Order: sequence, then structure tokens, then C-alpha cells
Amino acid sequence: MTLRQLSATTAILCLSLSPLVHAQNAPVGNATNAIGELVIVRTDGVQQRLQGKGNVPLYEGDIVKTDSSSQAMIEFVDGVTVALNENTSFKLLSRWEKDMPVVRILRLKQGEVWAKTNGGPKRFEVETPVATAAVKETEFNLKVQDDGQSILTVIEGVVSFGTPFGTCPIRTDTISYGVRGKKCTKPAATDAKAAKSWMEALRTPAK
Repeated sequence: MTLRQLSATTAILCLSLSPLVHAQNAPVGNATNAIGELVIVRTDGVQQRLQGKGNVPLYEGDIVKTDSSSQAMIEFVDGVTVALNENTSFKLLSRWEKDMPVVRILRLKQGEVWAKTNGGPKRFEVETPVATAAVKETEFNLKVQDDGQSILTVIEGVVSFGTPFGTCPIRTDTISYGVRGKKCTKPAATDAKAAKSWMEALRTPAK
């Protein structure tokens, strides 16, 4: 291969990789509020913290976590708002499919999150150690207990709640449990709004 051919090949390779590199470097959302302290662990191990109101960018692969006296709020660029309760930790991931919008994914290791989609249907999932909650347009609360059992409460809309043994559509004002080695339980009526009472302080304007 001549030097000219090698230069041309290198240029084409750079052009084909540039959208992927750009996608990896673009923020997927922002941390906007923390009661106590939100810790963000980057893929290179560097940590950044948010206390109170702010606008800290979040990237693919980041781990965000709260301790026993902290709560936090984050907003994704594509219109999904997520609140973290105390002792919560998850990793930010995405899945790309040809000719389809990106799927935002929270890999929830422990704790409790509230999530709401805004501005129309979204592709959004929360993975727990035993189950996955997939949504398009909804509001819900999901809690992971120490043994991995996952408790889903749907406040509005429909959530597809699945384990390796089957998937259940969970609708407004119902609750379902995802248990290791079993299909999720049938939806049962519940006071769904009570499930998100823990995150109301995050919505209170700072004085």
C-alpha cells in the first residue's frame, strides 16, 4: 500500500469512527439536585460530587450513588427524570439498535428509584439483579431489597416487568414483585402515590 493509499484509508476510518466517539463523549444527562451528597464515579475512577442544586454532566458508564443520608435528582437529555432515594447505586448504560432511538438503561444494584418520562414515549429500562422494567411513557417507583427482590409500583401508565421466567404488564395503581427464580407476581391494587412520598423533598425549591 502506497503512502497516499494509507492516508486515504486512515481518513475514511476516522470519519466512520467519529460519530461513535462523539456519542461516547456526549453527556447523557445531568445531576440537578442533591440532598446530602451525590457521588459520581467516572469510568476512569475519578469521582465528582454534587451537594444542593447544580448541573453536573453525566456520561455513559458513570456510576451514581447516594449514602444513608442522601437523595438526588437527575435528568436525561431525552426527557426522563429519575430520583434516587437513600443508599442507592446504579450504572448509566445505553443500547443502540439500527434505525431506532437509543434505549437508556439504569443498572440498579441496590436502593430505590422513581422515574418519569416527559414529552411523549421514551425507550427506558431499569435492570435489577432479578428483573427488568421497560417503559415508554409512564411514572413508576422501583425498589431493590438486600436479597435482590424488586418491588415495582406503577403510578401512571404501563410498565413491562420481566424476569427470566416471564413478563407481566403492570398498570396504574398496581404493584408487583420480582423474585429470583420466579415469574413476577400478578399486579395487585395499591396506593401508588404513597410510593413516591420519599422524593417530594427533592422537588421543594431551595430557600
